[in-house]
This record gives sequence, C-alpha cells and structure tokens, in this order.
Amino acid sequence: MSAYYHSYQSTASSILGSFSFKESFPVYLKKFFKQHKKYGSRDRKIIADLCFGFFRIGNAAGAYSLNEQMVMGYFLTHDHDGGYLAFANPALVETIGETIDVKIGIIKSQFSGFQLDELFPCQSSISADIDQHDFALHHLRKPSFFLRVRPLKRDKVLAVLKAASIPAKLVGDIAIRIDANVDVEKLIDLDVDAVVQDISSQKTINLLADLPAQPTTIWDACAGSGGKSIMLADRYRKVGLYVSDIREEILEELERRFKLAGIVAQKLFCTDLQHPMSTQVAKSNLPEGGVDLIVADVPCSGSGTWGRTPELLRSFDETMISEYQFMQKSIVSRLPAQLKPGGHLLYITCSVFKEENDEVVDYIQQSLGLTLVRKEMISGINEGGDHLFAALFTS
Repeated sequence: MSAYYHSYQSTASSILGSFSFKESFPVYLKKFFKQHKKYGSRDRKIIADLCFGFFRIGNAAGAYSLNEQMVMGYFLTHDHDGGYLAFANPALVETIGETIDVKIGIIKSQFSGFQLDELFPCQSSISADIDQHDFALHHLRKPSFFLRVRPLKRDKVLAVLKAASIPAKLVGDIAIRIDANVDVEKLIDLDVDAVVQDISSQKTINLLADLPAQPTTIWDACAGSGGKSIMLADRYRKVGLYVSDIREEILEELERRFKLAGIVAQKLFCTDLQHPMSTQVAKSNLPEGGVDLIVADVPCSGSGTWGRTPELLRSFDETMISEYQFMQKSIVSRLPAQLKPGGHLLYITCSVFKEENDEVVDYIQQSLGLTLVRKEMISGINEGGDHLFAALFTS
C-alpha cells in the first residue's frame, strides 16, 4: 500500500503547489479531478483529506516542508489512521486517537517549530472576547452542517432524516446539526420545510428579544442569499419586509426562494449602500417615515467562517481588514436616516476582528448618534458552527 500513499501524497503536493488562491479551493479541486478522471472516490477522498489538513494548520508549521505539513495536518484533523500515517510517519499512528491538546504536544515534541498561535492570521486583530487557544483548535475540526426548520416543519424534517438513516441532532427548538456528508436537497424541500443556515447565524435573531415591541416593518439592507430575510419573516409573520442588495442576480434568486417559502415581500430593490445616491434609492423604496428595524449583515472578511474555507488561513491579506471597515462604516452611515424614531438597527458580521466589530460599534455610537442596546460575539466552538458578531442599536 505504500506505493498508493506515496502517489496520494505526491498528487496532493502537486495540487497544493499549483493552487494560486484565485478561487475557492473546493472549486479548484473539483476542476482538477474533472480533468484527471483516473482517480476513484477513495483516491479523491484521501487526496482531499491531505490538502485540507494542510490548510487547517494555517501558518503554524511554515518552517517545514509541504509533506511534513501534510503529515501534521492529517494527524491533527483525524482520530484514526486510514493508512497514510503508517506510510508517512509511523511514530504518530498509536497516538492519533488522543485528545487534541495531547496531540498538539506530540506534534511539538517531534516538530519543535510548530507554533499553534500562528495557525490563525492577524492575531492582534482578534476580538478580546475570543479565547485564542480554543479558537485556533476550532479550525482543526470540520464544521457541522445546519438546517433551520421553518414553522411547524420540525417533526417532518426530523422524520425524513431518520427515515434516510441520517444522524441528526436537534439543537434548541429549530436548529438541526448534521455531521455526515449529505445531499440534503435530495431529502428536504429546502426553503419550504427548512433553510440551510449556520447555528450562529440563527442565533443573531436572539438579540431582537430586547426589542420593546414587535416590528411592523423591517428592511434587510444587505440581504445576500436571503437566509436572514426568511428567518425574519418566520419570526414576525405579518411584518412588512423590504429587502435590498447590491447585486441584481442575488435578488432574482431571493425572489425565487421567497416564492418557495411562501413569503411575500413588500419590495425588493437593488442599491449600492456605499454610494451617496443610495439614500434616495432607499427612501423611494421604503415606507414614508422609515422602518422599525434595519438588519445590516454587512460585507466583511468572513474570518469567523474560515473553518469552512481553511485555505484563507494561509492567504488572507491583513490590509483588507481596514478596507472592510471603511466599507462597513460607509454602509451603516446611510442607514439611520431610514429608521423611525425609536427604531432599531441590527449590525451583523461573520468576522472575529475588532476593527470590523467593536470599532464599527464605536463609530455607530459616536458618529451616527445611535445607542447601543446589546452586542455579542456568537461562538460556534461548542456546536460545530461559525463565529458571528451582532450588535443592536436604537435611534
């Protein structure tokens, strides 16, 4: 079998050496296997495991060769050896089932230059609310997949998953965690019965428990794929929902999703919230006098979700943090004018960087005159989810 694993390691090394970070690694890998059809499903899985293990240790072992880093990544991201370690580093085979902290110690004893605190980039920018040790270890585990069941659909969705022998765990009342690789589209009527949405993203709506009354009008200002719009419509069934994004194609897709979900939005409109004219565009599309609640899930570094895109642990440009902050401040500066007196703004990022979170919160208070009600770094470490930040303000 050693010849096979030598071939797998050589192929993974070649893939990693040619990857230029110009597209997501899963897309790049899919293209590679499409071009090289000789690899069977088992081959593809082992090669992918080696590549993703390499990415998951970030820059913690930058002083070592690519093959040595693949060994470290495989050891730290697996709890049993499928044969690769027996070929590449037999000394690690017997301890692969130990706890992650023990395994880190074992790696350090064999590779003294391994630095866990270098795994995640831009350490000085990480929010003080985050335990950096646990956060680093979080990236060594593949994140879970989550569904949010829609009203009155929980039992139906759970029954479908059970019938298909899919191991699923109910988290709270409406979140379902799935750790297996499952094509849920073949099992679940997505957007009809359930929505694909990370557990931490689902928890952002919990900040709205602090609202003094249910909103009658909501503007989802940076709708993206629309998961939060559907969540808001499910939470506030009779609300007047207004939705915008900078991309027309996103709104077309969201219109399709709304139709499946049985949601009728008051208006969907396209606008670039960084542009000064967006104020007039928003005013012409929103109700006179403004709305009760604005939700702004703004563009960001996405650093709280890099467990799903671990290649970014090795490629993120630190100068981008300030560029994202500039964009975020530009966007939120256009929003207070569309709030009713006493209305609320929910600011959301999927970033762990204080420049995108706490510093923007300070800007909103000091420069825009809104009052902070509550802010929270929502950690997915214990549940296999992402990290999101949310802050609720009132006018």
